[in-house]
Amino acid sequence: MTPTLPRRQRGLTLIEALLAALVLAIGVLALLRVQPELRRHAEFARERGEALRLAQRELEDLRGFGTRAAFDAIAGRALTIAPDGFGSPRYALARRVDAAAWPDTKAIEVSVAWNDAQGAPQQVTLATLIAAQEPALGALALLPR
Repeated sequence: MTPTLPRRQRGLTLIEALLAALVLAIGVLALLRVQPELRRHAEFARERGEALRLAQRELEDLRGFGTRAAFDAIAGRALTIAPDGFGSPRYALARRVDAAAWPDTKAIEVSVAWNDAQGAPQQVTLATLIAAQEPALGALALLPR
């Protein structure tokens, strides 16, 4: 014998099922509306990350000089990095060098500029000081005398 359930416990009514479907549809539409904004933010973060990587690589290349002559040859420059086939923008890298900032030191500022997907100009700037001491001899300053 199967127990009979009271009428209220037999299942969902048609109105309850329609309301659940309506709530689900509203949630899906809200997600679809937010999706383009999330994609724009992700694209901007990717572009900014790439610009930072380019600026850091430029500074690290300068820090790796091997001789005093290579240090003296550090000068300002500007170059353009062409877009790749994956939708990245054209980046413009500019390096400014101030040799008079400190004795035997160069103040270097690397800026990377680009236009984002909406056409708004963006820029990332990193700055550092590089001493004339050769990197291979840098640990000598830490040795006891």
